Amino acid sequence: MSSETQSQDSPRPSTDRRITLQVGERRFVTTRETLEESGFFASLLSGRWDNAQEDGSYFVDADPTLFEHILRYLRRGVLPIFYDKAKGHDYGMYFALLEEAKYFGITRLVDWVGKKQYLQTLKTKYLGTQLEGTDELRATHSTDVDLEWRSMWGTKKVYICPRGIYVHRGNPHACGRDCRRAQGDADDIYEDEPVLRTLVIEKQTIFDPYACVEGL
Repeated sequence: MSSETQSQDSPRPSTDRRITLQVGERRFVTTRETLEESGFFASLLSGRWDNAQEDGSYFVDADPTLFEHILRYLRRGVLPIFYDKAKGHDYGMYFALLEEAKYFGITRLVDWVGKKQYLQTLKTKYLGTQLEGTDELRATHSTDVDLEWRSMWGTKKVYICPRGIYVHRGNPHACGRDCRRAQGDADDIYEDEPVLRTLVIEKQTIFDPYACVEGL
């Protein structure tokens, strides 16, 4: 048999780097390269032990829901954030993920969660404005701004035209020579008028996406 025939008939080494993981009741397909950062998988796939199941997959006794986040991190290196605009950070989720990161031996992820570095990804900006009346309350705002307001009734001094002309009310500069003649030497007239005062607080959450990929 020629060497050429032997070369064609001999089995070739597999170049398939895919790995099937049985995590709890779910299966995940990934690659050896993706799992390299994990000390756990470095040991599991080292070949020192025959850990593979009959179908070639590897069983991992872990929570598959949490493992989704572990694998997502290993694939892209993007650090996770569990944040809801209404509820804030999900600290329970961070704690659970921290324990998994320790179990799988992922140092960078352990530091991210353990040192609460995820808090640096979000900043809250506040702006307070006092408004009078209701017209300004109809203004529109961008969807990434949350509004809080506190209203209360008060009074303000309003100028009264000495001739009783309503359109001059509140504006002494609207009065002309006839109004001043009617006023004579008397002081300007003011009266108290009820007014609705509202303190509007704008709250904006600013996300820094670069903080999640720092060090890549």
